[in-house]
Amino acid sequence: MRKVLGLAAAGLLAAGAAQAGTLTVANSDITLYGGVSAAYDWQSKDYFLGRTNFTKDRFRVSTFAVGLMKKADPNSPIGFNAAFASFQVPTVFASPRIINWGGLIGGVQTTTFQPWLAYVTIAPVEGFSIDAGLLWNKFGEAPLTILNRHYTRGILFTGHPVVYAGARANYDAGIVQVYAGYNQGGGLRQGGLFTTGYNINDAFEAGLSFNLSDFVGFGSKVGLHTYNESKGRNLYVLCTQVDVGIVKAGLEIDYTTLDDAAKRSNPTATHNPLPPDANADDSAWGVALNIDIDLLDAQIANVTFPIRIEYVNNGDSSVNDIWGSGIYLTGKKSTWSFTITPTWKPTKNTFARVEYSYITTDRNMFTDNKANTPDDSRTTLAFEAGFLF
Repeated sequence: MRKVLGLAAAGLLAAGAAQAGTLTVANSDITLYGGVSAAYDWQSKDYFLGRTNFTKDRFRVSTFAVGLMKKADPNSPIGFNAAFASFQVPTVFASPRIINWGGLIGGVQTTTFQPWLAYVTIAPVEGFSIDAGLLWNKFGEAPLTILNRHYTRGILFTGHPVVYAGARANYDAGIVQVYAGYNQGGGLRQGGLFTTGYNINDAFEAGLSFNLSDFVGFGSKVGLHTYNESKGRNLYVLCTQVDVGIVKAGLEIDYTTLDDAAKRSNPTATHNPLPPDANADDSAWGVALNIDIDLLDAQIANVTFPIRIEYVNNGDSSVNDIWGSGIYLTGKKSTWSFTITPTWKPTKNTFARVEYSYITTDRNMFTDNKANTPDDSRTTLAFEAGFLF
């Protein structure tokens, strides 16, 4: 389920803290964490870019990650968090091969084992900290499969910045948490083919989160986020999360607009790699509803049933054009997706899950290698097992 505060602040430790080990190095306690997962997935069709090399099923090492972390606090005001990883990015609309080969998520290969999280934290006073280095986005799904409730990433994930080098200030005022940051682009979902605003020079982020019940006596957790790129996207996100015992639910609403330099309707635009279209919209919006029937927390069984339902409106464009605004990769107009992932957790640091996902679009965005006949829907089945340490 999507986290209101995001998984970026704690990195992989958010999932593996219960089983992480502690090392003593140069009189400092450093936490070792990570995870490994393997998967098998099957697809009825793939994103249309893969029509010349379609593979219906494949075994994968979906994640291998190792990290070290030292928390910062007023008594030890400088810390760090760094993780090397190699990971796949399966999505509801495209296989991991197409995501990397087609540059759909950025100009880098996620299967390259390299630092994917690396920042230094300075915490001079209680409640205030500054992170600088390679950061993760503060909302939406995490880059690594093992940190998400589902094997596939959803549609909204493809419209987010994911990983980038920059700096971020955080302040916890008790009932409200706020942050603000700056980066210069070039990260995952910030550069590469089919990525709106791929020549980003400056990007700014800010957000706050709170529990509505602290103010009015009832209500859910709420997160408000904004992410604005120069000559690129302007993203506004609302997240809410409620816990009613055996059922947990989260809602994310995204609204994105484009600067003039990224609009497909602007004939002088230089920062949108998609074909220009004078009739193309310059905005898109989407909603993701996440429901988790959690028998594990209720101490009934070591099983959870996460469900994700998404709707995206990618805007309109000319009759013969397929892209709409170009903000999402699902074609113009409407797209729906449904994903369910029954998960067995025999221990706190292990899991095995099966998944069914289905996506349908208003444009024919999918095909296979038999007749290359475009289609408007795609079905995937997957199994994944993982170990966190």
